Amino acid sequence: MSLRSAAASAFAFCLLTTGVQASNKAEVLVQPVASRFPVVSVDINVRDAKTGAPVTGLSAADFAVFEDLKSADILNLESVAPSAADQRGVDFVFVFDDTGSMSEEIEGLIQRTLEFANIVQGSGFDYRFALVSFGDELNSKVDFTRSAEEFKKSVAALVANGGGDEPENALDALRYAATSFSHDADRRKVFVLITDAPFHSADEVTALTANDVLGDLAKLDAVLNVVGPNLDEYRWLADSRSGSFYDKDSGQFKRIIEQIAGGSASNYRLTLRTSRPDFDNTWRALDVQVKGATEGSGVSQYQASSWVSASSRADAGRGIDSRFAPHNLIDGNPASVWAEGVSGSGVGEWAALNFATPLTADSFALTLPETGAPQRVAVLINGEAKRFYDISPSGKRQVFKLPVAVQVSRFQVVLEAADTGDNGLAEIELYNADKLVEPIARAHDIRRTAKLALEQNRQGEQLYHAKKYDDAVFYYREALKNDPTYAQAYSNLGLAFQRQNELADAVWANRQAIALARGDSRATVLASSYYNIARIFETQNQYEQALQNFIWAKSNKENQVYDKAIVRMHERLGR
Repeated sequence: MSLRSAAASAFAFCLLTTGVQASNKAEVLVQPVASRFPVVSVDINVRDAKTGAPVTGLSAADFAVFEDLKSADILNLESVAPSAADQRGVDFVFVFDDTGSMSEEIEGLIQRTLEFANIVQGSGFDYRFALVSFGDELNSKVDFTRSAEEFKKSVAALVANGGGDEPENALDALRYAATSFSHDADRRKVFVLITDAPFHSADEVTALTANDVLGDLAKLDAVLNVVGPNLDEYRWLADSRSGSFYDKDSGQFKRIIEQIAGGSASNYRLTLRTSRPDFDNTWRALDVQVKGATEGSGVSQYQASSWVSASSRADAGRGIDSRFAPHNLIDGNPASVWAEGVSGSGVGEWAALNFATPLTADSFALTLPETGAPQRVAVLINGEAKRFYDISPSGKRQVFKLPVAVQVSRFQVVLEAADTGDNGLAEIELYNADKLVEPIARAHDIRRTAKLALEQNRQGEQLYHAKKYDDAVFYYREALKNDPTYAQAYSNLGLAFQRQNELADAVWANRQAIALARGDSRATVLASSYYNIARIFETQNQYEQALQNFIWAKSNKENQVYDKAIVRMHERLGR
């Protein structure tokens, strides 16, 4: 035996005796679905990095999931790949806003069309593509084709022009796509709505409401993914049809299209319980790792539900700074109101309270606004059957007894009858034995304790600058006990955690700051908090997540530091 052969044999023997084996590299595409939060479904496409062939035979032990750097519990894993005897077909329907501001997304879809088709076909799924484009009117209408090249030509023929007079007519486009194309009942339907504008509803442009269109999609048993502005109605549409919502302003449109392809043709569906079950409206970073004989990882983001949510809000473009935001319902101030944001009467729109820990309630109270009060509402507790209540026009605050005390995880109020105009409610209160339930009582108390929170945050800042980080954390936490909506205190807490090397907690605190930021300092808090998160991910070599957060930092405030960081991440990712 030659010396070279002997050395090779010795190396092989060493690998065997130490249990080290060369692993196959995999590409992992991840699409989270958070409609059942705090339980999250994750559709995963695991493909051989060289051949693109699906990797089969994996078990839950072959996966690990991290959510904002914290390990998440895997509840279940199932294989969803088609068998040789069941070559399942998937119909993809792209409903595309082709107004002037969408040229970059049209180009991105052109570039990703063939890759999209290859991911789906390589996973064992037969596919067809269809397309509807829209502004205020419906424009291109392309029925199903099995040719990715033909579909690419149809997308390339789109001309991004017009618009500028938001909203646009997404609902008629969805209705046309759901009812006028040659749908096959034996094939799965995946709709992808792509827009940067809110939609017309029950107005001079369309008679349709979101509920009408959801009914059309339900008849097809269609999944709806939405790539759009971060508005209540778009998150609700995706959740209602078991799809994913993607923030169109994330700056990574091509990556989003790739993730939708992978998730729609997934070979595994993993179910996890979030490591942070709070309904706090924060974005969460998911890192799904495949380990063992096959190795790879995929990352994505999803947004947790808010504990006070709504199907829409008036003045929606201002987000949390809207004068009619859902959180007005629990602030204890009858002068502030939630109002729905669709045209017409808003019948069918809703607001809901979500509780991470179920609580007992035996009655509830509704406080009506000065104008825009409904005449009738329905209440759904934990998603069960509607209970109907007539609203007296003469009373501002009305109390209703429940038949029996119940455990409440979700309390939803739906507008059932109302006059034309923006309608809504001023306050929702839940009671048990005449005592206001604790989360709402704490929200009411903020106005009394906010001044104390300001002082405690100031003390925390002094201790932080003195490098007494443990003491600073204590005072920031005390400030947040007195004002759980204090965004700057959360941002400060994140910096202190970062100094303590408590990185998962630092990410969480910055997420909270982002979700709560408002007013004149909002852009500054958002930019700095996204930057802090990005730097943490960068130190952990999670460059995809870091890039996303650097992009969000830049979108809120221009800074050369953010520009250089984005370039640096692209270099790290080889782009």
